[in-house]
Amino acid sequence: MSKKVHFLIFMLSIVLLLISCREAVKLKSSIRKTETETRLFKSTISKIEKGFGLDKLNTLKDTANVDSSIYAPRSQKSMLNKYGYIYDALNTGDAPISSTNFSFDSSESAYRVQDKTYKAIQKGTEVFGWHPYWMGDSWRKYPFNLLTTVAYFSYKIDPKTGSFTNPKQIEEWKTTEMIDSAKAHNTKVLLTVACHGSENTSIFLDNPERWSTLAEILTPLLINREANGIDLNFESISYFKREKFNQFVAFINQQLSAVYEKEGKSFFLSLTLPAVNSRDIFDINELEKSADLLVIMGYDYNTGNQVQGPVAPLRSKESDISLSTTLNFYIDRGINLDKTVLALPYYGSMWDGELTEDGMSAYNASKLERRITYSEVKKLLLDNKEYNTVPILDEYSMTNYYNLTYTDNSTKEIWFDDAYTLDKKYDYAISNKLKGIGIWALGYDNGSTDLWDVIENKFSTNIKIYKNPLAEAEGYPLQWSKFLLKYLNLFMAATVCFLIAVVIGFTYLLTDWKIRDSILKKQLYQWIFLLVSIIFILPLTGFAYIGLNNILPYIHLFIKPEWQIYIAFTIGMLVLFLIQKIKLKSIDRP
Repeated sequence: MSKKVHFLIFMLSIVLLLISCREAVKLKSSIRKTETETRLFKSTISKIEKGFGLDKLNTLKDTANVDSSIYAPRSQKSMLNKYGYIYDALNTGDAPISSTNFSFDSSESAYRVQDKTYKAIQKGTEVFGWHPYWMGDSWRKYPFNLLTTVAYFSYKIDPKTGSFTNPKQIEEWKTTEMIDSAKAHNTKVLLTVACHGSENTSIFLDNPERWSTLAEILTPLLINREANGIDLNFESISYFKREKFNQFVAFINQQLSAVYEKEGKSFFLSLTLPAVNSRDIFDINELEKSADLLVIMGYDYNTGNQVQGPVAPLRSKESDISLSTTLNFYIDRGINLDKTVLALPYYGSMWDGELTEDGMSAYNASKLERRITYSEVKKLLLDNKEYNTVPILDEYSMTNYYNLTYTDNSTKEIWFDDAYTLDKKYDYAISNKLKGIGIWALGYDNGSTDLWDVIENKFSTNIKIYKNPLAEAEGYPLQWSKFLLKYLNLFMAATVCFLIAVVIGFTYLLTDWKIRDSILKKQLYQWIFLLVSIIFILPLTGFAYIGLNNILPYIHLFIKPEWQIYIAFTIGMLVLFLIQKIKLKSIDRP
């Protein structure tokens, strides 16, 4: 066959492929339109049954796919467009009571406050979560006993120096109480070290001196906060930097492990792995030699130029990218399942579109508007009784979605995971014998308990193991003790100054004959004075003994530490005797 014939066949194939894609999009739109009409029909039947009282005869009827109308109210669209962006910002404060745990029961005229107490994660299981800096104090609502590891996101690497580009967040890391709360519940604390973009990662990885700078800066940040280690989050690495990245991970692990070893502690390193893009660049067998935990980022599958769809599909009909294909990819490359977790999203995606005159979705008109958090979906859609809309479950991808149509022929398609779909995806991780699961991102549920209930049911136990119950049960006595020990010298200096001030003040009071007479008038007062003197003098003798021991290391051979009590008693008796015998000043008494 001639080259012209080959070319014509090739061009014909391209045209047929484009036509097939277009028809596939129309078919998908038609299916969703049919689903919407079906929900409208079921809703109408439901209203008729309710009017005749027939709904009470079938209380177990499945209403999962019932919607009140083919058209959603415009006010709902307005809320999603105008208020959704700032909803989480307005609802992530540190108030202990929120809409998720506080309600009024009109039947009993009483307020109900839900106090959720969770169990602990099973030994050997990992529940990993990122706390993004932009979530502020939302950590106050985290059930840390259901988190084995929390990573503060993030230290943003300056690729040209190895330092950081976000000083405000680094200062927050130095002071945030989230770290103390996590450690009080025996939750490991990591600092996420992030570098994104092919250009940035290449610039940084090309210069090992910047690796050393990074290690030097990280050392005090980790040691001063008693963090357990770091979480490396490098994304969009060039394929040509594959070996450089292996060397960097080994280097940073070696450097920081040496620092932790000097402190008598163990260094922990977790490494994030991409779901799709650039995953071939990660040399799993080599990287896991340095990593204690491998975190597969199982999200952001359909948040680009693709056809609208789920953020984390369990399976996919429309492409070869899904949680199952991602996990199979890493399993085929021999990933160590005992140190691997599958991270899943606490957010979804919202797509904008429009309908043509025949009611079909306009070809290629849908576009990703933004990501939408679970708390946003819950507040504006799931729990909003005013709009009475319900989601559709796509069982193949195991993801929920809303297909909303408005009177101006615009549409919104919202894909998200809830407790039910996450439960099934957790089952998938368990069935593949992974170490556990991860969460991107903590706080995106805004204190709601339903997603945590799933984690509790899947991964927790009511058996808690404490090596030191007094230190580990609640953590706060331990934290206070550590605080005292950390500033021991400061407290000792303050105590000495206080005692000296009290002694001087008390001595000055004794210059008044009325006070001396009142003390010496009765024998009981004399013994009380002697006891108070001993209490004040005993710490001073202790400090004196410590000082002499530093000057004369062998003084303990001649003066026993317990002799401090006798010395203090003797000094107290001497002071009492002198007060009785010595007159400071002759005073004419009335």
